[in-house]
Amino acid sequence: MKFVLLFNFVLLIFRVFYVLYYPLDLTPEEAQYWDWSRHLDLSYYSKPPMVAYLNYLSSSILGHTELAVRIVPITFSFLLSILTYFFSKRFFNERVAIISATLPQISVGFSINSILMTTDAPLLFFWSLSLIALWLSLEYEKTIYWFLLGFFAGLAFLSKYSAVFLLPLALLYIFFYKRQVLKEVKPYLSLAVAFLMSLPVLYWNYKHHFVSFKHVSTLATKNSSMININSLLEFLGGQLLLVSVLPFFFIVKGWLFGWKDKALSFLALTSMPIFLFFFAMSIKKPVEANWSGFAYFSGFLIASYYLSKSKFLYPTYLLSFCLFILLHFSPILDRMGLSKLIPPQKDPAKVGIGWEALGKEVSKIYRGDEIVISPLYQISAELAFYVKGNPRTYCLNLGRRMNQYDLWRDGMKNYLGKDGIYVSYLPIDQRVLKGFSGIIEHRVLPIYWRGEKIKDFYIYKLRNYNGNIEEESMFRSY
Repeated sequence: MKFVLLFNFVLLIFRVFYVLYYPLDLTPEEAQYWDWSRHLDLSYYSKPPMVAYLNYLSSSILGHTELAVRIVPITFSFLLSILTYFFSKRFFNERVAIISATLPQISVGFSINSILMTTDAPLLFFWSLSLIALWLSLEYEKTIYWFLLGFFAGLAFLSKYSAVFLLPLALLYIFFYKRQVLKEVKPYLSLAVAFLMSLPVLYWNYKHHFVSFKHVSTLATKNSSMININSLLEFLGGQLLLVSVLPFFFIVKGWLFGWKDKALSFLALTSMPIFLFFFAMSIKKPVEANWSGFAYFSGFLIASYYLSKSKFLYPTYLLSFCLFILLHFSPILDRMGLSKLIPPQKDPAKVGIGWEALGKEVSKIYRGDEIVISPLYQISAELAFYVKGNPRTYCLNLGRRMNQYDLWRDGMKNYLGKDGIYVSYLPIDQRVLKGFSGIIEHRVLPIYWRGEKIKDFYIYKLRNYNGNIEEESMFRSY
């Protein structure tokens, strides 16, 4: 236990210093969720409200800083690792517990969710607590455990809609191993608690024409085809990378051969169906690797069990650590002469590069009363965080799908007659110019990463906003 505490405490301190000093700005999704926290609501366009509530809480304590945004996943990661140790020790033994509390922490997927404040971080935390509560409920059948199951499941649903997988997976395990509990009242108490906690989100969607569910449905069907080999291979490659390669094969081993053990069966039934669902989806359309990431709480427990008895344990730690270092410090490739392995333009880290520089550049021309706009919500969100004074920003619809900023458009009328600031990756669109009486000034900000230019920001100071920007219907696509 002392080693687990020390290991995870060192990681916690490392992550805090990494956020404070490494030149990785908030990613656009992080900035967007932070902006949501300034407009608290029962839910939001694409996601439930938990990420906004947690950002509001941490920002109230630490201010509008990068550390305030990222302290939540850092803390959740530390707490989950300690809880995993005790849970895994109850499941298996001390050796497995140590592996399951340390190895995931240096895997690619868990490392990302331990720093970036996206919806995946709270989902993984509350999903994991839900599974722990589910196991305790079924093993000890105490009312408090069933209540905690409903409570954590509700929090998971408030984090991300993927939490709905919990109900069918729990029923699947109960059907095979604990069918008699369905005759008791306690499981339905758990279900009632989770349902009550989900009601605010359901009510918000009812008031907004179920826009969130239409959005999720569109993501599930958009760009579908009969068979898409590329998306299938990308999905499988993404899953290997999420768990840092070698653990994936031990997870699959448990899925295939662990059914005679009740503990392994529980872990398999709360992970394998999730993988298979997104695997099947990837056959027809592109699937983001992180969509199935919450399956690997159970998955890593399976891998830890088999690795504890395998000669591949230390090579697995070594490979995971190497990928951990590369994930956090990709410029090391340039020092090693391996830039072609992951060129700067394909480096995932580039998504968090250049935003603070953009904020400083825009701050030079921002006087405090201009309307700040972009055709991309990613840029609008970053401007809100990094421009001095954290201005209210807006997003124009010049042919994109709907996003949360479309629900906040009423405030734009308050800027009629005032100047504006427009930022995009491309020169200004003529449809935008019609909404102003002219250009006051224009500048281009190049952004470099690892010695190469990765993007340009086109920044315009515009005169006299008149509201006549020719936009497309915000509801043309979900």
